[in-house]
Amino acid sequence: MNKLIRAVLISCALGAPVVAFAQTTDHTVTRADVRADLIQAERDGTLPTSNWDYPPSTQTIARNRELYAIAHGERHPAMAATSASVSTASAQ
Repeated sequence: MNKLIRAVLISCALGAPVVAFAQTTDHTVTRADVRADLIQAERDGTLPTSNWDYPPSTQTIARNRELYAIAHGERHPAMAATSASVSTASAQ
């Protein structure tokens, strides 16, 4: 039992410095970086998503993209393609 305790203490003592230096400080992420990533994820349609739909399905991504476009006054590519096909069909 005494050998087991020593082995655990030695492994913890040797493993602690490795854990302390696991992160590098090459690039610190700022709040602006995080906000830009969140906005890009909303624009891409991957946010918001529910816990039971992770990773988000293609239907959820399409719905989120459409809702983002409506909320921000942008034309969604799917809506533009639909309107283009309707105008092409009516021109024939």
